[in-house]
Amino acid sequence: MNEPSPWLQTSPFGRRLTVFLGGGIIYSLIEVVYRGFTHWSMTLTGGICLLIMYLRYISHPNDSIVMKCFFGMCVITFFEFTVGCIVNLLMGWNVWDYSHMYLNVLGQICPSYSGAWFLLSYPVALACSLESPADETPNTGLSENFSV
Repeated sequence: MNEPSPWLQTSPFGRRLTVFLGGGIIYSLIEVVYRGFTHWSMTLTGGICLLIMYLRYISHPNDSIVMKCFFGMCVITFFEFTVGCIVNLLMGWNVWDYSHMYLNVLGQICPSYSGAWFLLSYPVALACSLESPADETPNTGLSENFSV
């Protein structure tokens, strides 16, 4: 008889921590391969983005793959803009500058990279579809006995 995967034996917190750390590492590696360097703020941003995508994908397993990719693109673009405004414009760290890109917004986001985030959301959506929604039920904070 096959033993269950250690991943499935992990607590929801352990899974979420693993997803967060994995997102930070993967996002950083993508940047290092593409640009030659990364910044710690991007590691945190990648972790947050992947965790949000993971929680959405496992709680809405019947969404189409296009919808999941669109959601992932929106999450990453939102956080890229928000973090960019803080670390680049407010703090002046100059982590990235898309001001030379077509249709950029304040040099922080642009359609070209949003398209890349759409495509990169595809493997994330596929990986999350391998996990049964019963493996982790998102905690809404409401008791099952709560009634209005």
